[in-house]
Amino acid sequence: MIEYWLNMVPAMKTFVAIGALSSLILTIQMVLSLMGGAVDGIDGDFEAGDGGEGGATGILSIRSIGAFFTGFGWTGAAALQNGLGTGGATFSATVVGAIFLGLIVYLMSYLHSLREEGTLNYKNSIGEVGAVYLPIPPNRKGMGQIEVMVQGRLRIVKVVTDNDKKIPNQAAVRVTDLVDQQTLLVSLLEHESQNKETS
Repeated sequence: MIEYWLNMVPAMKTFVAIGALSSLILTIQMVLSLMGGAVDGIDGDFEAGDGGEGGATGILSIRSIGAFFTGFGWTGAAALQNGLGTGGATFSATVVGAIFLGLIVYLMSYLHSLREEGTLNYKNSIGEVGAVYLPIPPNRKGMGQIEVMVQGRLRIVKVVTDNDKKIPNQAAVRVTDLVDQQTLLVSLLEHESQNKETS
């Protein structure tokens, strides 16, 4: 093994070293994550738990940078092994590294959003005013969707209404109740003002 390493050209040594070191870092981080820790964030601090909001999904996290250099190193080494020059190998390595980085960032963002969805309590949106995103059928005969603030974030949520007429896009509605864990009951905001005028 040592003799094989000593006989490598400098470019091959560089690519293999980058790939091996990055793979090692990713493996260690995966083990730490499984044990309940995460090494995330731009500064690479170790934090217990999930690494903080945004750390696991940021482009400049240890996980995403490690993925880039893992793809970069091993692709460059493979390209050199298959007869490409240093320039071609570097270009190929950069492209594959960027793909690895994009996949990791997308995956982490997706998992982060799933975790957020699991912690949302839609009951906290009762009383909030939202805008209709998909028309809401009358008398609970179907579901529509609205954009509304839930726990300080704008969300698209499934809704029903007791209104006698369909509520169209962009109409203002108020959340009045929780139907189930992910479905809200809304009323047309215009009806509130009409009721105040007649009372």
